This record gives sequence, C-alpha cells and structure tokens, in this order.
Amino acid sequence: MKIKDKVVSWYVRNILLSKLEIINCPGYVLEQFGELKLGVTFRELLLSENLFSNLEQEIIIKYKKTGKQTIYTIGKKFGYVNSSLSTFSRIESTNKKKFLNFVYFLVRYVEGTYASKIVHKLDYENKIFQLTMDNYIICRKNGLGYILTSGGTAGIWAYMACDLTVEGVQTKCQGRGDKKCELICAPAKILKEKKIKFLKETDLEKLEIDAEYMEINKIRPTQFARYSLKDLIDSGFFEYSKGVIHYKDERHFLCEASLMYILEKELKKLKGGGKVLFDVSFDYGKSLAEKSKQEINNPSSSSGSAESFITNYMSALGWGDILVMKKSGKYTVVSNYFPWTKWAKNIKFIMFRGIISGLLSGFLNEKITLKKFQTDFSGGFLTVIADE
Repeated sequence: MKIKDKVVSWYVRNILLSKLEIINCPGYVLEQFGELKLGVTFRELLLSENLFSNLEQEIIIKYKKTGKQTIYTIGKKFGYVNSSLSTFSRIESTNKKKFLNFVYFLVRYVEGTYASKIVHKLDYENKIFQLTMDNYIICRKNGLGYILTSGGTAGIWAYMACDLTVEGVQTKCQGRGDKKCELICAPAKILKEKKIKFLKETDLEKLEIDAEYMEINKIRPTQFARYSLKDLIDSGFFEYSKGVIHYKDERHFLCEASLMYILEKELKKLKGGGKVLFDVSFDYGKSLAEKSKQEINNPSSSSGSAESFITNYMSALGWGDILVMKKSGKYTVVSNYFPWTKWAKNIKFIMFRGIISGLLSGFLNEKITLKKFQTDFSGGFLTVIADE
C-alpha cells in the first residue's frame, strides 16, 4: 500500500491537479471535480494560510467557547457545501468498493494540495473516518484548525456518510507540539461512546451547481486583468511546488469560493465579528504590501504601481477582473466577474474589501479603508464596487 500511495500521490500532484484546475484565465481560478471526473466546474479562490490562521486565533481570543463553535460551524457548513458542489460519492447511493476507492483518491487529492502526507483509516460499517496528517494547512501554524481541519472534514464526511450527526475532533496537532496531526470523524453517538468531547453542528444545507451558477460564473474576457495564475507561476511571481503555492513567505491554498460567503454569514452573528474579519484581512493585505514594495519599484516588473500590483495579484487569485482607480483623492475598486453564489445578496464582501484596503494602505503608507460597497448584476454577472 505504501508503494501504491507514493505512485498515486505522484500522479495527483503532477498529473491530476493540472487537469482539475483551470488556472490560465485572468480573473478566474476554477476547478473541475465531480467524483474526479471533468464534469463539474466551480469557482475557487487562492487564499492566504496566514490570514486564516490569524482569524481563528483572533476569533477564539475574543469570543472564547462561542468563537470555537462559530468557526467550527463555518468549517462544517463549508465542507458539506463543497462536497455537494463536487458531487462526492455517498455511502447510501454507491456500492462499497466504489465508495472506498473514491475515499482513497479523495485523500490523495487533499494530500496533494493541503498536506505533505496523509494516512487514513475507515470503519465503513460504523462510519468512522480517521486521518493522520503531516504539515496540514493552517492548523500546523496555530494549533487550532477548526475551519479546514476538524470542521471542514466533518462536513465532508457528514455528506459522504449521509449522517448530519457526524462531527470531527482533532485529537493531536503539530501546531500544538505533537508529532503528527490526528483527526477522527464519526457519528456523535460513537464519539460519546469513546468519551471524546466534540462540537456539534447539524444545520447543514447543500449548494448545487445549476444553470444560473454556470451562467453567472462562466469565463469571460477580462478588460483590466492581463495575467492568470498560471502566468504568475510561470513568471516566478508565485512559487509552485508539489501542489503548494507561495508568494514571499505566504502559503496560499485553493478553496471553493463559498467559504468566503459562509465565513462572513456566520461571523456576523457574533457582535463585532465582521470587524474582526475586516481587521485580519486588512492586516494580511498591509503586511503583504510591505513585503512587496520592491515589486512595484522594479522597472522590469509587470506590477509597476500599487494599482497594477493589486489588479494582477487579486485577479490571479480568482477575485475577478479588478480595476483600482482614484477619483477626487478617493480610491474605488471594481471587480467584474466576482465569484458568485446564491448568498451574494447576504454579505458585505468584508474579506475582499479588507484585503484590498490593507494592500493600498501598505503600499501608500496611509490608512485607506474601503468602507462602502455596491453590487451590480445587470451584465449577467456579479460586479462588486468598493469605495472609501
């Protein structure tokens, strides 16, 4: 099995990922999954590991147990939504052999993008799913991992096991000093029998790709963005190795765009939660800009100004076709073809506004805050306009 794991892991990292990911269109990052078939396409964002690590920390510091529950809820809801979008195999509608094969390849896929190594155990009859992981995203830095480790995996397994009572608990974590990260996902009654304390979230809903989703998010020619994620990887702007993408010392990870929506929808239920999200996003953008000033001062660089850097960087990460402009001393940022979900009218695009506010502030050495926003659907796609 170890030899097979190595062969399949090599295939996933070097062949399969290149077929599943569409990264050669400015303004867009897309993925084709659908049970590892090229049949379902959805919008993705390339997100910062540090942003999410800091966000989890800040939410728990400020809100204690309530904060833990909230970010676990975000993760589980996202995992469930992402599984439904990706049409993952389900235990009640797939024969055992096919289901086990899909789980195996899914683990290899996650290993190829989120970790260095993952070993899994599956008790099919009792719906117990266990993972041992090395260098897993986010939790390796903060020792928490409620969004994409325990919560996210619990949501995936709840969907695949057809059991909303499935919960996830990270019993060991490298970010807490353990040799490896260990995670168990199982129905609540089994976790109780094992005397494992767990958080609970059963209010889950599917999100499916329909004709509206496909039409609004379809690839369109960009007017402002000239470079795709592939262009910036090929140019050396981003470092790409074995499924992992870095810019400077910032690790980025691909994630379906509904995470951004679910994050804001749930955090706004906490008093001041939206401000925490904005501030953490702002700090990330500002720090990144301060590290990147040499990029805009380099005559040979394609990012010759703060505005062009933001257009190139944010568009390549999948945030749409970005235009940054200054009118009467105030900044306005426009994103055409912004990643759309059915929740577009329920959020204030806090993460997006926070990141760009931080980028502008870091580059220009002055506090710039995009406080206002409006949306426009008149073109048949989502446009987000953010203003000071």
